[in-house]
Amino acid sequence: MPRKVTIQDISRVAGASPSTVSRVLTGNASVSPEKRLAIENAIKQLNYRPSHIARSLKTSTTMSVGLLLNEINNPFYSNVARGVEEVANQRGYSLILCNTNEDPERELQYLHVLQDKQVDGIILGPTGHNVEHIAQLAERTPLVQIDRQIESNKLSAVLVDNEEGGYQAVRAFINKGHRRIALFTWHKPTIPTIAHRRAGYERALREANLPIDPTLVVDIPELTPEHTAELTIALLRQPDPPTALFALNNRIALGVISAISQLGLKMPQEVSLIVFDDLDFFAVVKPAISAVAQPSFQMGEEAMRLLFRQIETPDCPAEIVILPTELILRETV
Repeated sequence: MPRKVTIQDISRVAGASPSTVSRVLTGNASVSPEKRLAIENAIKQLNYRPSHIARSLKTSTTMSVGLLLNEINNPFYSNVARGVEEVANQRGYSLILCNTNEDPERELQYLHVLQDKQVDGIILGPTGHNVEHIAQLAERTPLVQIDRQIESNKLSAVLVDNEEGGYQAVRAFINKGHRRIALFTWHKPTIPTIAHRRAGYERALREANLPIDPTLVVDIPELTPEHTAELTIALLRQPDPPTALFALNNRIALGVISAISQLGLKMPQEVSLIVFDDLDFFAVVKPAISAVAQPSFQMGEEAMRLLFRQIETPDCPAEIVILPTELILRETV
């Protein structure tokens, strides 16, 4: 088995002292350009890889961060993870990705795992539970919330303007002459995201002097396409059905689209549709589906930048970043 390359080996090949080699490896600027170049060439020649374990013992850092998301197979969260990874990699950090699957117990388990691994920081899409544990953890570990925010805490977060996104979608329906606009929502009282989107729906109706009809609000208790389609079909078969449908996330949308297909309804001639959160296939299906697009990749980038700020300046104040959404009107409105 080949012997592991050491700092002393680099020192010998580069003709520099071990302390000078160490300064280059740690990014210290007080090294002449000539010495730095010789050391960098020696590192390449010897194919040297630093020991992260040794570095963590010396610097109390692990060059790793944890990312807890609640549904990694959802394209929205996949894009968030890509944004986080892009910025983390630029700084030489490794990413530990955890999927909580909306399970508070799994969330707590992963938070314990990340603590044991002594990650330098955590980005969390909270389930809305474990509030006290998260607050205590944030006192000793840099932590940024993403997509969702536990409103009772004062931690940094990267969010989108959910209320404005909901408002703009419903305004588009109203501008097209729709007066009976159904809302397909998911009751998640511990997380305000959906509630904010619903608030935008209600604000647009009030502004247009339209009633907020509870019979047009469909609360989806189980986020499966089959269950959502069943509830959508029941609504659309009523004597005075809605002419426009607003699905508050892409998982709900799959069941709504299925119901429209099963009933043989034409969009937008017989019913219109807007989905909160865009998916790639929405642009290529026929008819192309209108959506409120979220800057998911940018959310991940911003969250990682906020986390680095906290890692480098532990006493910096909490910061809330709210990014705008974009209403993309295609062929279903």
